[in-house]
Amino acid sequence: MQDLGSVVVEEHVHGDTRWVALRARGAEWSWLTPEDALRLARYWLAVYGGGAEAKPSGAA
Repeated sequence: MQDLGSVVVEEHVHGDTRWVALRARGAEWSWLTPEDALRLARYWLAVYGGGAEAKPSGAA
């Protein structure tokens, strides 16, 4: 498990299948394939930048 502040990321292996589980602020878990998780991470980096202090446009 990796705690990234308000987001928790876990890796689960069930047989030959690997899942990346994401949970933000106590919401339900979202289960992604590693490929989908990578695609989402690349999207977030493109939109919000790579810095820890990067904020979405319009954020305070």
